[in-house]
Amino acid sequence: MSAANGADAARRRSRRGRGKGASQASAKTAKDFWGSADKLPAVEDVTVTTDASAVVRSLGRPPFPGHEAVSEYYLRAVYDNTAKLAEVLATAGDLLEGSTETE
Repeated sequence: MSAANGADAARRRSRRGRGKGASQASAKTAKDFWGSADKLPAVEDVTVTTDASAVVRSLGRPPFPGHEAVSEYYLRAVYDNTAKLAEVLATAGDLLEGSTETE
């Protein structure tokens, strides 16, 4: 590909978002997209778990012959990190049970 062909391709790509649809999409307001806040259901506070992998562990050892201990370790790490992320998101959304900001 020559430099001229590459420049032409870059110009074509930069023009793609300029059509009629792009201007109409930017004209919508956030309320039009998300809807009315008064129609949303009541939100309950989020409680942080102390053992994120309890339910999965209750199913038994992972079915990876010869690798049960290692797979349990990595699966538990995934569950714990997911629970931490959920806690951070709940804190950011002021949904954490016992938060001083909601009281």
